[in-house]
Amino acid sequence: MNTTVKAPAKVNLFLRMDGKREDGYHLLYSCMQTLSLYDVIEVSVEQKERKEAGVSFFSDCGFLTSDPKKNTAVAAAVRFMEKIGPEKYAVSIGLQKNIPSQAGLGGGSSDAASVLLALDRLFPGRVSKEELSSIALSIGADVPFFLCGGTALCEGVGEILTPMPDLSGLPMLLLKPQRGVSTPACYKAFDAMGAENVTSSEKSLLKEGLSGGLDPKDRLIKACRSWTNDLQIPAIQSVPEIQDGLDLLSGGGAVFSAMSGSGSAVFGIFESEEDILRLMEDPKFKNLTRQGWWSRKAQTL
Repeated sequence: MNTTVKAPAKVNLFLRMDGKREDGYHLLYSCMQTLSLYDVIEVSVEQKERKEAGVSFFSDCGFLTSDPKKNTAVAAAVRFMEKIGPEKYAVSIGLQKNIPSQAGLGGGSSDAASVLLALDRLFPGRVSKEELSSIALSIGADVPFFLCGGTALCEGVGEILTPMPDLSGLPMLLLKPQRGVSTPACYKAFDAMGAENVTSSEKSLLKEGLSGGLDPKDRLIKACRSWTNDLQIPAIQSVPEIQDGLDLLSGGGAVFSAMSGSGSAVFGIFESEEDILRLMEDPKFKNLTRQGWWSRKAQTL
């Protein structure tokens, strides 16, 4: 048995801090949005003798390991197969990596969710939706979002999801400098800033902006006035060139631009793909690419 799935990237349209749990994990208030940028994952399953069972992994990305403690896709397969029962299977995962790491684009979380969805397709009904969500959350806070994707309001550590009216079809340009941002270090730097958490009135305003009855483009133009990323300043302190990408996008006609997650990728949403193509001919854009910046056109899903 085998199947191939696409694992989409995401951006955080806004990302606000909402306090901390007793265990030190930050509570979030964020809107996540999936994109037409994908890793591609092939999952094969074959029944084997016990000694031949297990999970194998291969990828075109050399730094990824098959250790489930360090690879979310492998961890997802291991935990799913533990639910299957006494049968023993050999699971093979092949990954074509297109989403950059340390970017804030959710590649590792999306890979894990896509492996769960692939195995659920190969073993229909063997693992309940509740169990699938539980496995996803045990791997990472962003993983449950990728089981459904689209546009969703995310609370708690990311596990409390509220689907929102979709913002699909919006043209986007993604940029990432060569250097990434350490997520733990970014959160630590945010704490050191002593910045205030999102207020109840701000949360109401943000949710209201996502809930309007306008078409996606008009809703974006109206709602994005209140969007911000609390991790953007500490990330720029660590990787100052992030600001160069933001300046290029905002000065190049983006309706809205921001950093995604804890960075270092930034994104701009534009009125049209033609506006993106025009910016990509700008000498400032070409200068960034000469400096080793990664870039991709995409659309919201």
